Parts: sequence; structure tokens; C-alpha cells
Amino acid sequence: MSDLAIPAPVVVENPDGTKTIVSYKIDNGKKFRVTQKVREIKVTEKVNRSVAARKNWHKFGAERNSAPGPDYSTTQLGEEIVLRLGTQWRKIEEEEEQKAKESKGGEKLITCRICGGNHYTMHCPFKETMGDATAANGGAGGDPAVSGDAGGDSGSGEGEIVAGKYVPPSRRAGARDPSSSNNFDAYRDQRERDDAKTLKIMQLNENADENTLRYELLFPFGRIPKVVVVRNRETGRSRGIAYVTFETEEIAETALNFLNGRGFMNLILNVDWSKPKVAA
Repeated sequence: MSDLAIPAPVVVENPDGTKTIVSYKIDNGKKFRVTQKVREIKVTEKVNRSVAARKNWHKFGAERNSAPGPDYSTTQLGEEIVLRLGTQWRKIEEEEEQKAKESKGGEKLITCRICGGNHYTMHCPFKETMGDATAANGGAGGDPAVSGDAGGDSGSGEGEIVAGKYVPPSRRAGARDPSSSNNFDAYRDQRERDDAKTLKIMQLNENADENTLRYELLFPFGRIPKVVVVRNRETGRSRGIAYVTFETEEIAETALNFLNGRGFMNLILNVDWSKPKVAA
């Protein structure tokens, strides 16, 4: 048993600056002598103080007598990631956006004619609110040259079309005057018929849009001509209110009795007529 005892490793300093390490190991009951010639290279790097102190800790267990530092046969090092914090991140992003525009040949951004935003005019969220005021002021720039109010012959008539100016369908050649009594009465009758079969659904979940209402809530009532979810004009988020127009007044009444007080998307719906019914 004493012949198989493993002596401690012997380290011999060589004149050329290398070291010869002589160690022994036992494999299948036989003792082997292992001779290694190594050269130490010092590498200086700047690390955090706590990291440097941790590298000087004494090893324990099976690695008690191993050299300082990680043993690559048993340890796998991860990728070193350097985090550089700064306060100029917004300026850097703006510079990168400017470089991207220049790389595309300096293409001009899209400008809305109504609100001046970076989108097409047909997609402007303020088209319904600001569009009327813009049209009343003679266009987006308020130029009298295209408004037809200055520099022209006042006797040319209201139906004159000025080049470059948008003319609504109601004022084009051959169109009827929308302010006439016949047109107004027809519009009022149609509006009253729509109100008679339109429901106002309240306490809706903010995530419920028109398609969700059509295909998940209102599908038992056949074809739904119109579904409108009331949204905030600035944020675009739902206000929890929707107006639904049905095919007939009878179907609308059936939907009212069925949906009022029913749960949908974790909320209890409150359904009523969009316009109060007049008692007969």
C-alpha cells in the first residue's frame, strides 16, 4: 500500500524562466509519473476591486492544490459584457435617425395638410374635427388665392370651381343643395329610422374593438350594418361606449333584452337605446 502512495508535486525552477512540475497519479492500480514544463506569463488587466479580491481567495475541495485562477477543464467562462452608461442617449438616437434619412437620399417626410403631422392627410386622426375648420378658412394655408373669396369675380356664382381647391360632392355641378327643405327632411327621416334600431352599449372593456363586438358579442343577431366604438381623439383608446345599428328595430329590441346586464370581457354591460323611446 505504501508503494502506491502519491507524493506531493515537485516544482523545479529552470534557468530559462520556465518551471518543471513533477507529479504522480494512479491509474488502474499503477502509479505514473507526470512531468510538465510550463512558462508563466503575467497579464495585467484592470478589474473591479471586489473581482480582484475574489481572485485571491484560497481554493478548497478537489481544487485545493491547483494553480490560482479558473481551471478551464472544469470551468466555462461566459462572454464578457461591458456596460457603458451615459446621459446622451436621446442625442445619439436623433443622430442615428438623421444618418438613416441621409442614407436614403434625404427623402422628405410626409406632412399632413390638416394638422401638420408625419402622416398622410387621409389617415389624420383630426380629420373630422379640424377638417371642417380648415375648409372654412380656405384650406390648410388659408390662402385667399385658392379660397375663391378674394381677387375673383363675385358674380361668377357659388358653383364656380377653382383650380387646386377641393370641392365637396354637395357643391359640384349637378348636385342638389343639402340645405334645401326636401334634402333636410329626407336626412332627418333616415336619421330617425337609424336611431330607432341603434343601441348604445356602455361599460365595455377598453380592449374591445369593432371586430371583437361583431364576431364575439353580436354574432347571434345576424348582419350588423354598423358598429362604432367611441374613442378618445388624442390617445385613440376606447371610452367604453359603442353604438350598434341592427337590421330592424325588432332585432335591436331582442339584442337589448339579451345583452343588458350580461358579462363580457370581465365587465357587466349596460345597454340602452341610443335615443330614448317616446311612450305611445
